[in-house]
Amino acid sequence: MDQPQMLYHNHSSESFSRSFSTLIRRVIARLIDYQIISIMFVICDFLVEGVITSNIQWLLKHVVEIPSQPLSFVLLIILFFGYFILFHSLNGQTPGKFVCGIRVISQKPLRLNAHPQSPNLVRNVLRESGWMLSLILGGWPLLLVLLNRNRRGIHDWLGYSEVRGA
Repeated sequence: MDQPQMLYHNHSSESFSRSFSTLIRRVIARLIDYQIISIMFVICDFLVEGVITSNIQWLLKHVVEIPSQPLSFVLLIILFFGYFILFHSLNGQTPGKFVCGIRVISQKPLRLNAHPQSPNLVRNVLRESGWMLSLILGGWPLLLVLLNRNRRGIHDWLGYSEVRGA
């Protein structure tokens, strides 16, 4: 006799631990990537003889005023966005994700039986915008990753992407 089909998928503890380990690897990969961005920022600051950090110190002292030297802030945002968008568009892996063995892929491939592909440039811009929005809102939207079984956050939904093992 055939087994009756279940209306829901019974997730085993093995499936939960696998998705939880992917979540931990995502956090570790982000921390590695932030360290790399920090090093790149320090190198850029050294190349322009400390102009960037002096502008940031000026900006932090004059928070209530309209900044007249926003170049450092703009450069940092471009460096942050460009890093993730570039690496995710090229092969779906930043150096941190490579070390942790995970990859960003499009949620649905363009063709049936196709290999997973990294999201395109527009999807990655949306993905990183969702990440920045989550950070601006205090990081609370990132907790959505804990609440759904696919471990996808707002940035994953906006980018129509998911993170899987490489």
